[in-house]
Amino acid sequence: MKSYLLFLLFSIVSYTCLAQTTAISHQDVASVEAITAAGLRIISGPKGQARDMDAFKALFLPGAQLGGVFFKDDSSFVRITTAEKFAERNGPAYQNLGFYENQLALRVEQFGNIATAFQTYETRTGSKDGKIEDRGVNTYQLVYDQGRWWIASLIFTPESAKFTIPEKYLK
Repeated sequence: MKSYLLFLLFSIVSYTCLAQTTAISHQDVASVEAITAAGLRIISGPKGQARDMDAFKALFLPGAQLGGVFFKDDSSFVRITTAEKFAERNGPAYQNLGFYENQLALRVEQFGNIATAFQTYETRTGSKDGKIEDRGVNTYQLVYDQGRWWIASLIFTPESAKFTIPEKYLK
């Protein structure tokens, strides 16, 4: 009975991981640089273009969290969600708006099969060359497993009057 339960658990975990890898190319998850670029590419596009949010979700480990630290007046607040809920909520919004997120710089620290990436970004709406609406920083915790990189968590924060992006994070 114990062996059967272990086999069943292994099968469910394997199926979940396999299901998540089918929507994304191996090139998109072969390196930290590739997976962070893939995320931006997937969510970016013109107004009316559907985003492949299944591919977006496939970048993340099952149960991975995404969140933002936002500012209002002199205080900040945090919103955390799952990759699935983020995709469900933001995919249609990006399609309706015409949204582009471009990398300005990327710093990666890696030890073995874990990495942290610090990605500076700018966002534009309407068109790829439209007005810059926002700048900020994405921070990723990543793991290498099953022959590919996975995003374990992603936290972002926009630039604010109080917290401007230092030059060293723009190179």
